[in-house]
Order: sequence, then C-alpha cells, then structure tokens
Amino acid sequence: MKEKTLIFGHKNPDTDSICSAIAYSNLNNILGKNTKAVRLGSLNKETQFALNYFGADEPDLLTTVKPTLGDIKSGNKAVIKESDTLVTAMEILTKQKHSSLPVINSENKLESLLHVSQIANAYLEMSTKDLFDRHYTTYENIISSLDAKIINGKMPKGRVRGYLRGLLEAHTEGSSGVVITSEVTRIDKSIDDLNASLCVVCSKEKINHKFEDIKTPIIQTGLGIFKAFKLMSHSVSVHSILSNTPFYHFRTTDYIADVQSMMKESDQTNFPVVNEHGEVFSTIRNKHLMNVARINVILVDHNEKEQSVDGIETARILEVVDHHKFGNLDTAEPLMIRAESVGCTSTIVYRLYQEANKVPDKQNAGLMLSAILSDTLLFKSPTTTKRDVQVAKELAEIAEIDYQKYGMDLLVAGATLTDKSPEEIITMDMKEFTMGNYKTALSQVNTVDVNGLLVEKDSLETIMNSMILDNGYDVMILVITDILNKGSEVIVLGNSSDLVENAFKLKLTDNRAWLKGVVSRKKQIVPVLMQVSQE
Repeated sequence: MKEKTLIFGHKNPDTDSICSAIAYSNLNNILGKNTKAVRLGSLNKETQFALNYFGADEPDLLTTVKPTLGDIKSGNKAVIKESDTLVTAMEILTKQKHSSLPVINSENKLESLLHVSQIANAYLEMSTKDLFDRHYTTYENIISSLDAKIINGKMPKGRVRGYLRGLLEAHTEGSSGVVITSEVTRIDKSIDDLNASLCVVCSKEKINHKFEDIKTPIIQTGLGIFKAFKLMSHSVSVHSILSNTPFYHFRTTDYIADVQSMMKESDQTNFPVVNEHGEVFSTIRNKHLMNVARINVILVDHNEKEQSVDGIETARILEVVDHHKFGNLDTAEPLMIRAESVGCTSTIVYRLYQEANKVPDKQNAGLMLSAILSDTLLFKSPTTTKRDVQVAKELAEIAEIDYQKYGMDLLVAGATLTDKSPEEIITMDMKEFTMGNYKTALSQVNTVDVNGLLVEKDSLETIMNSMILDNGYDVMILVITDILNKGSEVIVLGNSSDLVENAFKLKLTDNRAWLKGVVSRKKQIVPVLMQVSQE
C-alpha cells in the first residue's frame, strides 16, 4: 500500500484551512493517491458549523511530524529471553552479528541488556563444583543442552541446586546435586544414598542395565564426559549472569532529535527501543538514525514555517496549495506549488478538481463553498476576486444550497464569542510574521458585536502582554473585525506599536484604533505593515 500523505492547513485553523484540506484530500484519493486530511489545532465555531451542516467528520489532530524512534523500520527485532541458556544466547548473538541484545522476561518486557562479554566472563568464572548454586539453570535446560533421554525414574522439574560431581567423587564426598559418569556398571542402588537429584550417563552404547530398584532419575547422552561438563555449564540461564549495570533504552515515542546526542556520546553500541507496554520494539544503532523515512505532507492555505506543524523541517513537502504571500519555508527537494491571487484556497482546490475532470460531491462542494464565504466575508472582503464569486456560485449549485442565506448563518455562527476566554479569542486565529526586524503576532476574530468584546479589553491586554514576554514579540495586534459594518477595531501592544501607527497613519488611543473598511488581514494589514517595516 502506498505511504499515506498528510494534508493540512496552518496552526489555529480557520474554515478555509480545514475545508481545503478535506476537499483536496478527497480529490487526491479519487485520483488513486493515499492521503489524509488532518488539523493543527482546535476548530472554531464557524468551521464546526460547516462540518456539522454538511455531515463531515472532524479531522484528526496532528501535533508534530518529527520522526520518532518508532518510525525506524530497519532496527534489529531479535531478543533474548532471560530463561534462554547461555549457548542459545550465543547462537542468537552470533546469528544477528550483534555484540549485545535486549533480554526480556516472562511477560515479554525489557529486563536487561546482555553483552557477549558477560557470557565470556561467566564461562571463565564458572566452577563445576558450585555451578548450580551460583548460577540458575533448570533440568529442562540440561536435557536440552545434552540432547539427552530419560532412561530411569521421573525427571525433576524447575531449578537445579547443589553440586555437579563425578559419580566416584560423589561417593567419596557426598552430593545433593547432579552426578555424572561414563561407566554404567558403577551405577547401583547405592546412588540413592547420595540424595542426588539427577544422574547423567555419558555413553553412546545401548544400555541394557536394569535400574528397577533405583529411585534416582537417570538420563543418557551420547556425548563424552568432558563435553557434557562443558555443555552443562552452557545450560546456565541468561538470568543468572545478568548484571545491574544501568543501560540506555528508549521508547518508540521518543523523537530522534532528542536521543541522537545521547547515543553518540554513549559507550553503548546497541539501544533497545520499547513500545508503550514495555515490550521490545527493536534494537537500534547510530547508523539507523541516518535513513529514517520522512513523513510526506501537502500544505494548504499556508507556506511559512512558523504557521505550520511542529517539525515541518523534517518532513517531505510534496505540494503547497495557497493564496498567501510566500515566506521562509525551505525544502530539500523540488515540489509542486499551486499559488493563485484569489480570496480563498478552496477556489484553487476547485480548479484542481476541474483540471482533473472530477466533480466534487455535495459534501465537499459545500465545504469548499463554506471556505470561500468565510475567507471573503460573503464577498465583502477586498481579497475577493471574480473567480471566487464564480466558483462559489458553481459550488452552491452542486451542493444545492442558497449561498447568501447559508453564508450569513455561517458567519454569525463564527462570530459568537460569548463562550470564549480572552486567551482563546486571541489564539483562535493567530499568525506570526517576521516583518523586517520586527517579530509580529497578528490575531483576527470576526464578530457582530465589537463593543461587547471590548468590554473584555483589560483581560485581553493582560494575555497579550504575557504572550509578548513569553515569545519575544516586538508588536502584537488583535484585529476585531465587524462583519456587518465592514471595518476592524485593533488593539496594539508591544515596544514597536508605532509600526501600526506609521503604517495606517493614525494615533492609537488607549492602545486601540478603528480601521474603517479594513477587514482582510492578508490584503489590507500584512502588506502595509510589511512595507513600513522594511522602510
């Protein structure tokens, strides 16, 4: 299946940002591509009204496109169980060509990190005399490592305890552990007096000896006695040699950028990555960080880094469909850019439908119509073009809707701010701009009751001043647009508020002013501020 491409508009999304993403994703999927519309913030009332009216689902929230360790598909998936024998662990390490691998417990969760040197050191330190007292192994491991068969008695289960001794030595010194011999004829009822838990016979010959009166369990292996001694030490479990030495491990949700320096500076070579349940997802090395697949994205209704998703610099931008000025977005590869000087991105998206000889369904036609009516303020905004009006009429016909009535209902729904806090009012449609040497934040809200909103002026200014301090803005502007009287009240704060005074040739009174006929941030505010800031 083709890798999914995410389509989204800017942060603090408006109706155009959301509806254009949904409609363009629909077109791409019709054309056989695998795309998904997402959002970068909460929906405002106007946008929610449009989605509800046309029965469209709210897009999923996208908070970042930074690659995480879970995006690395080339890591090693091998693990070692703490119940595995040392010889099994060595086989896994050798096969995987890794010097260390994660150890998991009985619940499949990460327990430790086993290094090949730990196995080597364990072999060097092992003594057959107290092998089973110092190291954990099971009777099942012994049978498996010796490829043995039971020839007498009932095989014990669980952990082996006691000494490992030859039969003759055991008769001399006593034993409560495992005895081993290559001479079957020496085994008689006296072995029961040793209180041994197991007797190992090393012989390739068929044993016809009768053990009816002997209670001690006996197994036979075709290995020589010295080989058997060696393999029984190999039957020791991984659990018994694990150390408490701390080691680095990460989660699948950790961002690659956050762990890179840690991995490079560490003496550790291999790093386990666990999922949300603590289960091992993979083991990675530094080299795996170099070839992480980037997320494919398409940007609509914006093209500036500050207005896009967190981590956009790590994504692969395939397309930009926009109607704004172009800013500071750098890309590593060529991309398709569709930009037109129209009042709304959805006007461009509809043209793309036409160029593909596709007709949107009622739902997507209605969403694109909503975006155009919103962005153009029902054609009252100076950003409105003849193309916007024509497209809106065609979409209204497809959606079978009276766009004049619907448009007013849409704008009024979005202009209701009574349930919004001052912070929500400021941030619901806020964009950052770099204008010459000025770092600027520009918020805009539409309303039918400017005076009612200005009652909250003190609270709004408190929030704005706090944001100026936190983000280092030189000037912050809140544009309160009266959609009925075609004008905007502005509240301006910051050390460079004279930028607004110079741009619009006015004097702020109590940090505010009325801009008659100004309703468009894109066409009537940003260009004027940009020009003055550069002068």
